[in-house]
Amino acid sequence: MALDCLLINPYFLKFDPQQKKQRSPYEPLGLLYIGKFLKHSGFRVQLLDCTFLNSVEEAKEIIKSLMPPVVGITSKITLTKYVREFISYSKKLGITVIIGGPDASLRPQKYVTLGADYVVVGEGEETTKELLSKLLKNEDVKDVKGIFYKENEKFVETPPRPFIRNLDTLGSPDRSLIDEYKYRDVWLADHGFAMSTVMTSRGCPYACNFCSNPIAPFGRRYTYRSAKNVADELEELVNKYGFNRIWFADDVFTINRERTIALCKEILDRGLEFKWSCLTRADRVDEELLKLMKHAGCEQIFYGLESGAQEMLDAMNRNMKVEVMRKGLLMTKKIGIRIHTFVLVGYPGERYETLLKTLDFMKEILPDEYSFTIAYPLPGTKLYDLVDFKDDPDSEWESPNENKLLFKSDMPQSALKFFIKKTRLEIALRRRFKKSSMAERVINKSTDLILKLLTSRTGKYNWQVRNQIISNYLKYEKKMRFK
Repeated sequence: MALDCLLINPYFLKFDPQQKKQRSPYEPLGLLYIGKFLKHSGFRVQLLDCTFLNSVEEAKEIIKSLMPPVVGITSKITLTKYVREFISYSKKLGITVIIGGPDASLRPQKYVTLGADYVVVGEGEETTKELLSKLLKNEDVKDVKGIFYKENEKFVETPPRPFIRNLDTLGSPDRSLIDEYKYRDVWLADHGFAMSTVMTSRGCPYACNFCSNPIAPFGRRYTYRSAKNVADELEELVNKYGFNRIWFADDVFTINRERTIALCKEILDRGLEFKWSCLTRADRVDEELLKLMKHAGCEQIFYGLESGAQEMLDAMNRNMKVEVMRKGLLMTKKIGIRIHTFVLVGYPGERYETLLKTLDFMKEILPDEYSFTIAYPLPGTKLYDLVDFKDDPDSEWESPNENKLLFKSDMPQSALKFFIKKTRLEIALRRRFKKSSMAERVINKSTDLILKLLTSRTGKYNWQVRNQIISNYLKYEKKMRFK
């Protein structure tokens, strides 16, 4: 069967440095939605999912064997290397290239400059359908809303396309476009359970300065699927594919309280047995809601803690109070739902004192799991415009490293990395002894001095003494073997 369009997911699990220890593949939901929309519109579509392929060359051979007139490639800032290769190879074969996805929506000119013929800006379903129809008929594309391209050596950006108001019209993503069972089997082999991903809403009404989600591709407009529509997809994943874990990938899962309650009731009424996790904000939960979520299978909630210092939360435009966050996190733990907190360190304005506030907050909350990230400026965010980069920011994303300071700062990278080690050690001690212990107090006092030395750039301290103190501490920390 001749194709009208080949969709390409340029993510290779094998080459992801963060997947070395345990493989955790997630389905390309955006392409699955677009693929379904195109198929229902009468187009002949396949999806080249590179997730489980062994090489870029293997993917290129598939493209060459299919020779579609058009390819549609999704973009992500960390995948630029592979997107660039697929653009170049497709153009050599005479294939028209469409790029979509988060990074392309933020920086369409970048991808046209790389050789793409068209960039879909924003939601992709309607725009890709109209654009593909025009291309296959050799018609002018100037009336297609939501695209960016180059014509007569000039960049052209058409008017934005309105957001889809009713997500139920899209239904569930077409998982027959990929090997869904392969995803299940990899999760089972590496984790002992099978996890799939579901998106129940689009957009985020908040505007955190470090986050690109409110900008592209869905913007700050928040739309959501009905509880019944989501439950239909869950039923398919559990009963047809055999998944027993679900990750709800919404930016703020509980933002619509009534819809969340309705979804939990749908899960219970249908007798769907699976565990699930989600991401939300501490000011978007309450005791009644959390109890119902737990009853419906919620086992873990991911919270963006970011910082325990109010001044840092304000600088990030988090629209969150530390006390509200404390209440929400402790309430979640009390009800018996595990919490994972994301902590962002090194944001402009970070100081020795704000780091210690975050440490104290973490030791008070004692999250079940937590992860640290040194602030990284994503294109299109206010943080990106605020900082002065050390090097070309695009080159840094070729091999992503979440704990590398990419911009010039008064807070040295060494101080941030040391703080992360210090926090991990002190939390481990607090967990072991349940409350503040002599060992924790000794570690706290000695490492506070090191952190203060590292965060100071005044030249006041003897750096040979500083380095000796740090060296002695690191030897002790290694001996303790706390991770």
